Amino acid sequence: MSWRQLVADGRAMKHGSERSWTQMVLAANTPMMLRAGLVEGDAGAGVLAAGQVVGVIDDLPSCEELIDRVVTGAAAELRRTHAYLA
Repeated sequence: MSWRQLVADGRAMKHGSERSWTQMVLAANTPMMLRAGLVEGDAGAGVLAAGQVVGVIDDLPSCEELIDRVVTGAAAELRRTHAYLA
């Protein structure tokens, strides 16, 4: 996309919108930042989408609690799947 096309698209989006030019520039840059973070793995140059997930997390165990849960769950799965081997 050329700069001319970028500006033309920005003006078209701005027309009839209550957003400021700053908001429009940030919105236009979002796809490039997402690509850098999510596709290229460069979190320093991009962004990582996490807002929707963060809003539904209501369980924040300590490291000890989390490890205990993982170990307990793994042991339960090993006991459950042991029946398939017998």
